[in-house]
Amino acid sequence: MKIKTDISKNFFACFDEARGFAVNKKKILKTKNAKVFTYMQGKCFNVVILLLVGCLFIILSDINRNLFILSCLFCFIATIYFVEALINLWIVYQIRKKENFSNTIKIDKNGITDESYHGIKMIFSWDKISALIVGKHTITILTDTPVYFYFNISAKEEVLKAIDKYEEKEKIVD
Repeated sequence: MKIKTDISKNFFACFDEARGFAVNKKKILKTKNAKVFTYMQGKCFNVVILLLVGCLFIILSDINRNLFILSCLFCFIATIYFVEALINLWIVYQIRKKENFSNTIKIDKNGITDESYHGIKMIFSWDKISALIVGKHTITILTDTPVYFYFNISAKEEVLKAIDKYEEKEKIVD
């Protein structure tokens, strides 16, 4: 079964959610629960922690003046960390824009075949697929490699029907 989706309407939400699943893959596979931070939520959480540590050092700088320099360093690192996340998001957006925001996968007895990235054909047999995560905006396929792929939630019924056909339901995480 061939499935084609378009993520142009809500690219940022799709990317954010899918990247969050990929970043938190170990936790999701261990708990079989997809309730994790999205990519940008995780980045913002880390920035807040860095800024709080920076503020703590500002408060403690009354005791030791050198801590003020350390607090400035933490604030600088937080800023660079957040800007890096935004640049990464922009680069991925530009790459996907060139591909017209479309995804095409084929689900069959051999596994899942993805031909969405510059015509490169990637075939993942069922034993290579770690999880199929049904999120709010995407269906994300995690593999036991660093590769993951995702597509719009509008294809949910088609994907679930195909997964049911090949009896791989245990890999679905809601």
